[in-house]
Amino acid sequence: MSDFTVVFFGNGPVAARSLELLLSWQKVEMVVTKTKPTHHKEPAPVEIVAKNHNLPLLFASNKQQLNEVILKNKPLSKLGLVIDYGVIIDQQAIDYFKLGIVNSHFSLLPEWRGADPISYAILSGQEFSGVSLMTIDEGLDTGPLIASQKLKVSNQTNPTLTSELIKLSNDLLKKNLPKYYNGQIKLVQQDTTNKIVTYSKMLKKNNGLIDCRKPATVIEREVRAFKGWPASRLITSKLELTICSASVSSIKANEGELVVNAKQLYLGCGHDTSLQIHRLKPTGKQEMDATSFINGYARLI
Repeated sequence: MSDFTVVFFGNGPVAARSLELLLSWQKVEMVVTKTKPTHHKEPAPVEIVAKNHNLPLLFASNKQQLNEVILKNKPLSKLGLVIDYGVIIDQQAIDYFKLGIVNSHFSLLPEWRGADPISYAILSGQEFSGVSLMTIDEGLDTGPLIASQKLKVSNQTNPTLTSELIKLSNDLLKKNLPKYYNGQIKLVQQDTTNKIVTYSKMLKKNNGLIDCRKPATVIEREVRAFKGWPASRLITSKLELTICSASVSSIKANEGELVVNAKQLYLGCGHDTSLQIHRLKPTGKQEMDATSFINGYARLI
């Protein structure tokens, strides 16, 4: 266990899983998360983890609330740590901590700054993603780097790549956070001269609608990137389906047409390409494999 404490800032499922791993080796003075929306019945994931570990829990959903919470509660920690928080942190909050605030960002900065780097790494078809530890400033993921490490994307889905990056983030923090705290790391500015700066945006539900004019390679990446949310949805005149698993195929099919060939299911895509659908979910039904779908929905294909 480390001999210093941090204040943890986080909100979503990634933050909750990261906090659970962090607590196995790092002392946390208090946890700051966003206020639960009124329409949510269950506590936020980070709230559950904090309560399970009897950690002081504070709520701040915007930068003004955050500044007020910090000034009111006066944490003693010299360092903050933010993962998956979703709140802009201004200079006032950063300057409260003698050593600033460290962010674990799930990309190889300066690529995919912003809200959803994991989805965009899959959508781009790039070979590697990774984790970057940086000290934050008022820019959007522009702060100097403490450390970074790459991870092969392969054909992973968003949930599987996220899990791998959470583990990598924890390993990187465990190795480097004590060194940074003790002044043993020299910060390095992000390389914006030799590397292209890219930005990821918050995905919306409509991003999941499949546009069959796109080539199969693009749609296959979308299926993997959007798995979980917003989910890749195909709407035909008779059906609305969520495509859960697919691969690029060489079978001929007309653009936008579902085709059964040798008891397998295919979708015609743009540029004379096609997608083999392995698993899917009709609206209101359970997820199933293609064979089960063909057996039950053949008249609608």
